[in-house]
Amino acid sequence: AGDQVIREVAALLRDTLRDHDIPGRYGGEEFGVVLAGTDARGAPVIAERIRRRIESAVLEPRHRVRATVSIGTAVLDRSDANHREWIARADRALYAAKGAGRNRAVHDQPGPSPAR
Repeated sequence: AGDQVIREVAALLRDTLRDHDIPGRYGGEEFGVVLAGTDARGAPVIAERIRRRIESAVLEPRHRVRATVSIGTAVLDRSDANHREWIARADRALYAAKGAGRNRAVHDQPGPSPAR
């Protein structure tokens, strides 16, 4: 059932996103989505739309499987030295969503990287 749920989530992503957005599987149970032309106000709105769509879906009808998702968003910013920093900010937001109780979307604001 796990692989089927991942396929269903991927289909929901494709159906929920705009034609110019780019979804992809990032690894394991994680997906990444590039929301082309979306600013810091729009990204959380789209993330919440995705979250609600998945939460309300029955993903594996035979077994009545439901799922929730935690989402982290980050807008590419000039302060990001490279794409890895941008992805790291989205990943921090994802873990903040999980840490805050899961089934939510958290948006990361660009700024100085934490001390290493």
